Amino acid sequence: MDSFEEYINLHWTTIVVTCSSPSIREGVEEECKRLSSGGLLPQHDFLLVLDDPRPEIRPSKHDSELQSTPGVGSGGATINALLVAIERLSAQHHHTTINSELVHSSRILVVHYGRLLLHSPGGTAFLRLSPKQTFVPPSARTTPPTLLQHAIWMTTKMSAKSKTGVWVTSLDAFLPYSLELHPPDTDGIDGAIVCTVAAPLEHAVHHGVVVAEKGQDISKMEYRLPLEELRKVFPGGVSAVISGIVFLSASLTEQLLGLHTVPPLDCCTYYGTDSGVSPLQLSLYFDLLLPLCSAVHYEEYISGQCGTIYAQAASYNTLTQQESRSARLQIWKQLQGHKITFHPLQGVQHHYMGANLSFQDSLIPLLPSSSILLHDTFIGHDMNEHVVIVNSVIEGSVKSLQEKLYIIDSAIGKNVSITSVGPGVLSGLQLQESNITVELPGGQVWQMYPGENYDVVTCHGFSDDLSKLQHDTKATVFNTLWSVFYARTGLEKKDLWPHTNSKYQTVITAKFFVMDRPVVEQIRMMITLVGAVSNDQRQQEWMLDIQEWKTCTRVSLLDVATKCDLKKLVRQREDIYLETVKRLISDTADEVGGKSLLPYFSYLATRGQESVEAILHELHKQLQRPRTSTPRLLANAADLLGCMAAGRGGLRSGPAANPQWRNALVELKAGNQKEAVDHMTMVCTQWMKSGHPEDLIRAARHYERASQIVISQQVETAVVHVSTMWVAPELRQKVDVGVWVEAHSPARIDLAGGWSDTPPICYEQGGAVLNIAIKINKKKPIGARVRIVPELYIACVLRDWSGGDVRLTWTELDHLCDYDNPVSPGALVKAVLLYCQLVDLNSEDSLVLQLKNRFGGGVEIEVWSHLPQGSGLGGSSLLAGTLLSAIVVLLGYPLPRHSHLIHATLCIEQWLTTGGGWQDQVGGLLGGAKLGVSSKGTPVTVSTYKIPLSQEFVSSLNDHLLLLYTGKVRLARNLLQTVIRNWYARDPNITSCFSQLQQLALQAAGAMLGEDLKMLGSCINNYWRLKKMVASGCETSKVSQPDVNPQCEGLPECEEPWLIHVVATGNNDSIHHLWGIHGAPSFLVVTTSLDTGLNVTWTDFIKFSPLSVTFDEKPIHIFGFSIPNVSITCISLILE
Repeated sequence: MDSFEEYINLHWTTIVVTCSSPSIREGVEEECKRLSSGGLLPQHDFLLVLDDPRPEIRPSKHDSELQSTPGVGSGGATINALLVAIERLSAQHHHTTINSELVHSSRILVVHYGRLLLHSPGGTAFLRLSPKQTFVPPSARTTPPTLLQHAIWMTTKMSAKSKTGVWVTSLDAFLPYSLELHPPDTDGIDGAIVCTVAAPLEHAVHHGVVVAEKGQDISKMEYRLPLEELRKVFPGGVSAVISGIVFLSASLTEQLLGLHTVPPLDCCTYYGTDSGVSPLQLSLYFDLLLPLCSAVHYEEYISGQCGTIYAQAASYNTLTQQESRSARLQIWKQLQGHKITFHPLQGVQHHYMGANLSFQDSLIPLLPSSSILLHDTFIGHDMNEHVVIVNSVIEGSVKSLQEKLYIIDSAIGKNVSITSVGPGVLSGLQLQESNITVELPGGQVWQMYPGENYDVVTCHGFSDDLSKLQHDTKATVFNTLWSVFYARTGLEKKDLWPHTNSKYQTVITAKFFVMDRPVVEQIRMMITLVGAVSNDQRQQEWMLDIQEWKTCTRVSLLDVATKCDLKKLVRQREDIYLETVKRLISDTADEVGGKSLLPYFSYLATRGQESVEAILHELHKQLQRPRTSTPRLLANAADLLGCMAAGRGGLRSGPAANPQWRNALVELKAGNQKEAVDHMTMVCTQWMKSGHPEDLIRAARHYERASQIVISQQVETAVVHVSTMWVAPELRQKVDVGVWVEAHSPARIDLAGGWSDTPPICYEQGGAVLNIAIKINKKKPIGARVRIVPELYIACVLRDWSGGDVRLTWTELDHLCDYDNPVSPGALVKAVLLYCQLVDLNSEDSLVLQLKNRFGGGVEIEVWSHLPQGSGLGGSSLLAGTLLSAIVVLLGYPLPRHSHLIHATLCIEQWLTTGGGWQDQVGGLLGGAKLGVSSKGTPVTVSTYKIPLSQEFVSSLNDHLLLLYTGKVRLARNLLQTVIRNWYARDPNITSCFSQLQQLALQAAGAMLGEDLKMLGSCINNYWRLKKMVASGCETSKVSQPDVNPQCEGLPECEEPWLIHVVATGNNDSIHHLWGIHGAPSFLVVTTSLDTGLNVTWTDFIKFSPLSVTFDEKPIHIFGFSIPNVSITCISLILE
């Protein structure tokens, strides 16, 4: 099973994302809204984004240092998240107070935003990841995945065996995808499950670990143990690092929720903030969950001798020590009796996102090794193989002379030329309108932080530890020791930290970056500064620029990161994404198949009408001239409007002849595509303004109709194979008045390849169908006859197999004008008459005058089909071909060849606007078994190959074929629209399915040619599976699949068919069809109450014993028959 399938449909009651500040919350809320509305997250009822309870952050007198009291920590944030989630659920259930019992019927996910990450604009939530390393399923990767997305999907996978409870995860670490990862079984758990990752001891010294004395029970959790201590605890050299994912059972969650009313723990929630008290900082693992550990004792926990540094008495004042002790006392009391275990995450690595790690240590391993593109090539862009692109638009020139240059969420205009002399990262750069040619120093991270009033470009080195103090001998800036940097640039500490008493002199707080200059000038100035460290020419340039740099208003990396406008960042990314989709459409406009655009349309439709209009404008732009891909582009426009309607405007299939669209469709039929598209643009724009989803669906139907018109024009290229049917007038042989010309046709069944014969598939990919002609009740069920009559009219009799004949009389040309409306009476006959030029709608002569001049009389037509309408046996196409052959002979032409009829019928169906393929006429107008094949390209050409069969194989085939009519009407036209829609949606599964259909027909033809019945049966089974993928409506849910030898297992007799059982389910009862195959043929129909089961005792059945076949309840009605003079039948076994 695909590893994504086990969790892609899981549902959360509530997802809560916690943030450290209101400003971060606003941006994350916008991002969560984007992901949720775009269908890029797991299913959920509520999605809440909260900022942690904390006082307002107060700027210090030194801009780059922020003074604030501690926040609530991961523990406090968890309690607050649970409080808000249950409060919302209580309100939804109309409770007037918080009902903590709701946790026992809920699945809640809490995601902690975590610490500020300065290696990526926006922080961890917005960090782009390689799709291959994430748990984000392919269907949710419409936009390049982020760490927030990954964390939510990964925890969703981990929750696959949790019916209720709370899962908590964090963005402080990245845990990449692993096939070995399996979720824990949480049934019966009364406590917590901490997920751990196996890691070297050198890694564990910076993190928390779990210690287990036996099994999976945790005895202690330790934070930042020294290496020597770790070696004692983990003598094998591999530690169990806390991953950041933990499960809390419903009972434990209810106890944790109760803490929000207990002082001083009420300070952890927004209740405390609203009461004016300062927050209390708690760790989820080392304060809240620590007392659940088996080896943690009361006194050492209460006194703060174990656990997190939050509770270390030496680090806090007296008041804080008292609060901490009081809080731990309440936690100990509340949580006693619960158990904590651990669950190792197999095959998973632990990537920490701490500020103390350099870019090359923390993020380089996570970046994609190749570009994340909407399509495979960037046409016309000047790049080389070292450039890796993620959600970016490149119009100019971008090169890397060596190693990889990553371009992430950036827009590079056509007047921009960038050359990187080494590895580098460009993240968030908005240079659409810029004019700049630069050479970037290697090994640097270039970022643009959007601000409310200005955007700032920053730069730091791959190997820089951003948090290391500048006086540390190992500290670097731009990958260079600080001492070297000062010497080469002539700068002093006071230039970077104007306030000499600033305590935290790091790369983070250094005021390098100018904010009052255009972006291009910012980049030039920073290139000169960074280049001065190692390049003598750059050093000289810098000495000329240094005074200008000093006079600029400058900010630090911390300044711009904390003041980053995250909502603006999301909008910039969305604008770039929209542009990439537009370029995908433009770059692939001439591809007949094209790429799958539906996922992008579905996503962009959730972003609002402005995005949809931009894409529609691009499609109209590409439709200004005729292309072989025109039908696809028109279908794309229909899909886009359908996505915007979001299932609220009705069915996609429906009428498409609104008067406002008529001029456009007429122009398109006349070959004036530009004029047609311009008119469609105008009407569609008007309809979109209404804001009604039904108008979007109606517009989509007209785009599909336009697509069908162009497809029909392509199909009618098959006329080249029909022209020889119309011989010179002098060779025609007149048929006398009153003489009937009659033609008959069998039905057809297709054994493999169906739907690949459908335009446009048959000429865009090529098609192949294996089918056979069949009689119904030993008769050819389809027929037509025509004759000349003295009366000057056209009479048409539609014979009905149930006796309800309909006679139509046409005396005016207007009576024939609705030939292209398949539901109008006699439309098929009208289309055939006009195709054969029996009359001309464009003639100035009346119908009567045309009949008189051409034939000296009128025409009488009779047509019939003894097949139920919509039976799926090719009735309408075969009727058209049969009538066509009769009219051709009536007009004095020689009997048409099969090729004439096949291609002419294909054209007639385009006139009729049913748009059918060629397999019906191939299957029925040619007798026996045959393989039909059409090649890729136009003119559409169908070749047929008859398959010679021995009489013995024909008899065997007849013995194994059973025709079952379910009574469900399936109109080919409706299914056809769905099939074409799926084809142009270009879903890889569907396009692959069409290719398999084509290949399967060839394989089945080989089996039939070799008279291999078993192989043929296997092909038919595969064919049915593929057909259901292409057109899901082809199988009725009311009728079960035939069950051969029901309940027969382990007996040699099971290998041969004895009994076939089919059930048709209605609203009030069920109808069972049983065929006795072995021995005497028999048939039985049994009516029972709903859900009544069939029972077969096979040891008795194969002996023909009485009562070996029974039902759970007594049947309501029984009807059956068998071959006379045969005493032992299936019927007798049941009746006795």
